[in-house]
Amino acid sequence: MKSTNFTSVKLAKSVVKNNMRHYNDMMEKKKMSESKLIMASGNLIDMAESGEFDIIVHGCNCFCTMGGGIAKQISTRYPEAKHADNKTIRGDYNKLGFYTKTESIKNFTIINAYTQFSMSTGNDVFEYAAFELILQKLAYEYDDKRFGFPMIGMGLAGGDKARIMGLLRNFADEIASTGGSATLVEYAP
Repeated sequence: MKSTNFTSVKLAKSVVKNNMRHYNDMMEKKKMSESKLIMASGNLIDMAESGEFDIIVHGCNCFCTMGGGIAKQISTRYPEAKHADNKTIRGDYNKLGFYTKTESIKNFTIINAYTQFSMSTGNDVFEYAAFELILQKLAYEYDDKRFGFPMIGMGLAGGDKARIMGLLRNFADEIASTGGSATLVEYAP
């Protein structure tokens, strides 16, 4: 049983890696001189409630906690987002690269993006390939929407800011070509 589970994880990682290679090749071919990523400061949730975004995307671990950072704020203000997370299997490594969503909350959608396996430890626990795959899926499913992101992966998850910003810039450039937009919101009370 364990070898089958390990084989499944290994196969899933291989598929994700190949998908990411293809995605990176596509993005490299794009010849855009500057990024379409919009930078803002404020409260992402308040901005979504005021109609600035159709979708907000925040990072979650695979253990259904939503106990820190913006995830905690979202679970407090929008328990249905926490409920969507709780419907998944706690501790399931296979959630990486996927997301749950809660739609029609005050006219915007919340995406719980599974971007890290475990809870933050002070070290970099952000899964870059999982985040890139999520962005690819979102660009396909919601190519003309207005996205709002917190400083995803750059806070409690301890991720590499330059690397994450590059992924977000690529995403913003891709969806801008179909009428969408992406805004990165740095928290300011």
